[in-house]
Amino acid sequence: MDKHVMGGVGLLLLATGALTAAPAVGTPDRHGGDGGVASVEVGLVVGPAAVVSARGANRVELPVLTDGRRTTVVTEPLDAASAQAVAGSVASGALVDFTVRRGQVQVPGDVAETFHVSLVKGARPVFDTQKYGAELAARAGRPGAMVAAGWVYGKDRRSITIGDGRKLTEDIAGRALPRPSKRYEETYRVSNDAEVYAVNTADWSTSRRSSLAAVPVTRDYAYSTTQRQAAFVVFDRSYRSARSAKVEKVYYFTPQDVSDGKPVWDVPTQSDLLTDKGVDPVSGRPYVEISATGVSNAPYTRSTEPFEIVPDTFYYVGDNEVSLYLFDTDMGTRSTRDDKLVLVDTGWPNSGYQYWKNIEAMGHDPRDVDLVIMPHGHGDHYGTTVELVTMIENAGGRVQLLSPKEDVDGLGQDAVGNIWNLPPALPASETEIRERTGFTKYDKWMDFGNVRLLPLWSPGHTPGSTSFVFDIENPETGERLDFGYMGGYGWSPKMVSPTNGWQRLGFAYNLAWLQQRVDADYAAPQHANQFPLIEIYQALKAYNNEPANRRRQLTMLDAMTRGEFVNQLEKRYAVATNAVSDTQPGYQSIESFGPFKPGRESGVQDARVTLADDGMVLHGYDKAMNVNPRIPLLADGVTINLDSHVHDPNGWYVQFELDVLDSYGGFLPGVGPVESIRPETTEVLRTQRFDTRAEAEAVLATVRAGGTYRVDLTKASAIVIPSDGSPVFDTE
Repeated sequence: MDKHVMGGVGLLLLATGALTAAPAVGTPDRHGGDGGVASVEVGLVVGPAAVVSARGANRVELPVLTDGRRTTVVTEPLDAASAQAVAGSVASGALVDFTVRRGQVQVPGDVAETFHVSLVKGARPVFDTQKYGAELAARAGRPGAMVAAGWVYGKDRRSITIGDGRKLTEDIAGRALPRPSKRYEETYRVSNDAEVYAVNTADWSTSRRSSLAAVPVTRDYAYSTTQRQAAFVVFDRSYRSARSAKVEKVYYFTPQDVSDGKPVWDVPTQSDLLTDKGVDPVSGRPYVEISATGVSNAPYTRSTEPFEIVPDTFYYVGDNEVSLYLFDTDMGTRSTRDDKLVLVDTGWPNSGYQYWKNIEAMGHDPRDVDLVIMPHGHGDHYGTTVELVTMIENAGGRVQLLSPKEDVDGLGQDAVGNIWNLPPALPASETEIRERTGFTKYDKWMDFGNVRLLPLWSPGHTPGSTSFVFDIENPETGERLDFGYMGGYGWSPKMVSPTNGWQRLGFAYNLAWLQQRVDADYAAPQHANQFPLIEIYQALKAYNNEPANRRRQLTMLDAMTRGEFVNQLEKRYAVATNAVSDTQPGYQSIESFGPFKPGRESGVQDARVTLADDGMVLHGYDKAMNVNPRIPLLADGVTINLDSHVHDPNGWYVQFELDVLDSYGGFLPGVGPVESIRPETTEVLRTQRFDTRAEAEAVLATVRAGGTYRVDLTKASAIVIPSDGSPVFDTE
């Protein structure tokens, strides 16, 4: 790995330069070239492409804003199929770059890349920072020029400021910050001869040349305003010369009614019309609501600062909804060739601008990422993969992708030979990921020296949902620490079908299996709104910022408490399996609604079971997570409201890996596999609830691994505690 380490990069980011495409070859005239020398042109598409046929030749005409005007560029002759492919590759609102020679747009071998698309102005806001993310196409081995996008928050004759409007004014303790933290806002220098265009998305044909002085500025940082002015900018240099780059093109968008003659603005989606005040990092209470339109439409509502978990090795670089983890690995040799920068998860689409800046703030260039691991095939976990791959390869680098095979190809067979036809989670449209990804190897350590990753197949959320153990060496102490990562959170609803019945049972089984098999020191959540990792960091930061604590600074390893991985698994297991009460039936729990394992639909009496292990005692879920008296804001732990109705720290259970000697073979016939994803097909079952730990331990003391016993099972396969006081486990 050739790391371009960004030493001393602060969290308050203010850019002075920008990225742009490769400089033109030769001195072009207006969409021409100098008699044969090619030039690179940039424009914004302001109308549909048209295929024009004349004298047996097909050409594509495309209306664009470029060279200070609205004009139409024309391709060189094409066959009919290629012309249709080129025309179908672009639409209004696309920022494109293309090569022109002798007045014609050149068509490369990949005809779909005739007009290379960097950004597209659609219904949702688009954000892109200067140095990272979308760029113009790489040509002749040189990276393309930089582009950027966002809302305009300031300008003068020589500069323009673009960002996402996210502004923090107070710290966790409610104290005013010395100056507002605008993490993803950047200011760029504008060239004296920059081209500026007003783009009317209500009527593309009226788009026209304008001036920097005419560009409206978003009036404030309150998301309640509808007057947020969106813009795309194009720079004159690539990321390699970001400090000296200038903006050479500005496209600002005016989609509202202009009949009153007043300035017009970019209109946000309805979900954005909320006041944004951040998140209470201790209680977890959100000040910002996310509507059904989703995070992709409003990524700024989920931004958070990155932080270090294990010194110089393990970092959190996601948002406050999806966790992205960065690992700086070291094989311990003199050569750094085998060292890799590994990224687990790529988060939401349209949020890449946050992730790349977060990686930079942790001292790394996202273009140096060597390996990307996608934990399952949902869009919030692969959303920026293609963007990251493009950015790395535009700079001449290479990156490896890994995905769960079952989420790419579907699940055709289980470990005991049953044939299934369960569809993959990754959409067929994600062709680039499908073509390029390798497959995760389960139950085998990926050894990077100071970092080892163990992928564990845990289907239920999707066919290929993958959990992990992150085994990381603390460079300050030499101690190796294990972090448990649960892959997937939700499960399918109460209806039994080939796409959800088996997943619901598999989800509960894998949660219990992880509890039984993984002894992790700490929890590393897949979603930060399910476990308070960010709240822990914010509480730690507040502690370290107190003047009285300047001489006794703590780290994330001091702030995090052990044992929380099992507690996190327990929350979800309780929701999936147990009816909480008559009025709160556990959100469609298996206990209340099924599906039930074949032969147990009405429960079983005197079932014979052989224990595969010695069992373990578990207590019910405690919603006060990460209780840590060392840090005042964590003294009572952190409660995240999501599913905290299952709070039951005084309930106790005994859980075993075991083989039930009945007709159930570890799968739902005609529906899908559960335990049969593994060759041993043992189940992980637990007793009903005990009121005290002593009662649970007393039962554990009566059995041993390898023993065969008789138990009663409920229809949800829970081990019954007899009401008459007879033994839970009867000897044969």
